[in-house]
Amino acid sequence: MQPDNSINSTPTINAVNSDNAVNSTPPANTDNLLGNEQTATSTTELPKQQRVGKQQRKSDYADFKATYLTPAKLMKRHPVNIEDNVWSKLERIARILGDRDTTVGSYINAVLVEHLNLYADDIEIWRKL
Repeated sequence: MQPDNSINSTPTINAVNSDNAVNSTPPANTDNLLGNEQTATSTTELPKQQRVGKQQRKSDYADFKATYLTPAKLMKRHPVNIEDNVWSKLERIARILGDRDTTVGSYINAVLVEHLNLYADDIEIWRKL
């Protein structure tokens, strides 16, 4: 009698782009910008994917860079404690994708401003609960 190994299989996490089309996972054992090793372990077939052109990728990058990686002079700064591995990822993004004057602090500030604007209505409702 052979044991059933289907329970121990690891599911594959699929990323979804803005068009709601499923992106496939990268080839096995590749490093990404954040230094995470990703492996493809599933053998199931994914639905047909919509290709993202080079122009669209450049446009998305330009939007990301304008929103999050614009160098900013922070006034009235405050220290924040974050884990070392998170700091390393943020520093790598700011250094590789940002302009010369882009800092981790300005990147974090832009991300938090976007987050607070996105959830402002929900935060107000939750405050009143």
